[in-house]
Amino acid sequence: MSKVKGFSISIVSFLLGFILNGLAWTILPGPSLNTIALVSGLLLMLIGGCLFIASFFFKD
Repeated sequence: MSKVKGFSISIVSFLLGFILNGLAWTILPGPSLNTIALVSGLLLMLIGGCLFIASFFFKD
């Protein structure tokens, strides 16, 4: 994977996780849907952060 591709995937993943967490805290109904959105949003943000750090070590 190249640096640019890893960086762009990490940014998109982090933003999607952030939006999903925002939806979980404000709009989504029910405790089960909120929990699923919150956990998946946190995982997306964690994966995005790890991939962002790892993208500095990728070769071109």
